[in-house]
Amino acid sequence: MKEYKVVAVLWDDHIAVDRAALSKNPDEIITPTLTIGFIHRQTRKTLTLVSDLERYSEHDSASYIVIIRSCIRSIREYGSIELELRD
Repeated sequence: MKEYKVVAVLWDDHIAVDRAALSKNPDEIITPTLTIGFIHRQTRKTLTLVSDLERYSEHDSASYIVIIRSCIRSIREYGSIELELRD
């Protein structure tokens, strides 16, 4: 069994704008985003957060997001869950 932390992450999401007037203050158009899931992996640069996981006999399939750590405003932990590892 492997333990995973369940968290809520508030982070500054990037934005792409196509064919619009240039913003005078780009800081004002950054959207704070709240993402909830379990932490699959952390590195020095990134946090991988899984929102759902499906276990199959031949593989696991997941919906996940990789967040650049410098974009994270805050993280709140809500405990842990244990998942059985596959051989």
